[in-house]
Amino acid sequence: MLALGRLIAEELHISAWEAEKNVIYANIDSLTETWVEVLAYDLHVDWYDYDYPIEIKRKIIKNSIMVHQKLGTKYAVETVLQDVYRTAKVVEWFEYGGRPYTFKVTVNIGNGGLDEDTSREIVEKMQFYKNLRSHCDGISYILSVEKATVKAAALHRVGTTLKVNPAATVTGAVR
Repeated sequence: MLALGRLIAEELHISAWEAEKNVIYANIDSLTETWVEVLAYDLHVDWYDYDYPIEIKRKIIKNSIMVHQKLGTKYAVETVLQDVYRTAKVVEWFEYGGRPYTFKVTVNIGNGGLDEDTSREIVEKMQFYKNLRSHCDGISYILSVEKATVKAAALHRVGTTLKVNPAATVTGAVR
């Protein structure tokens, strides 16, 4: 009886500790930024950036477990990009008539502009979370501005063609 009591007590301590972890995870929206960063480290969130605003950090933590479970899928790539760029979209080869095992990415970067660091960050995230057999046919960046000076940069490899086609609609706003 004594051995059975000790075994049950050990299991109850483990269960209580697991329940405390769930309380922390369920209350991400009320945690301080320090605790959110501790969670990012403990959960091994590879796409986490300490410079992001707190709302984006919380969103990344909330999605981290599902992304880890679905590494190498469209869901993982799209979710990681959407955590930072809300309207990021991944289109697979059969949706646009491409070669098998290819995909395209569209990212709306808003009016913040596109610099080399942003472009590199998007490419690195996409490369890390896609499956190894798939290849990216291209990344399209959408700049949404009303009245601003737009500066854009792009990152590409040697031997590839880079096409820049501005699109504008004359309805009072430039897209």
